[in-house]
Amino acid sequence: MSAHEEFFAVVGEYMDALQMFYRKFADKKPVMQISLPEQRIYAYPYEGYLTMLSPRSQKVLRQQYRKAVKRNEMVVFVRDEDQRTLNSTTVPIDQTSETA
Repeated sequence: MSAHEEFFAVVGEYMDALQMFYRKFADKKPVMQISLPEQRIYAYPYEGYLTMLSPRSQKVLRQQYRKAVKRNEMVVFVRDEDQRTLNSTTVPIDQTSETA
């Protein structure tokens, strides 16, 4: 499996939990992070998360976040401490389960 496929497999594996945690903090429009290998999910305030990134990554997140909010999506980062990687994507916010 390629690194790209592994990344999306991890996001898919955590999708239900991501949706649940996002809904919990939806009013803050958080940036979500899956941390490996400890397998934890964090919901960070956008501005706070932005300050933790390099200038190059800040620029990418600003663009990605702006588009995600317009599309009703969340930004999801996967930080893998073992592999020393940080990758991101956007995923739709599940509207069907918000009423649950």
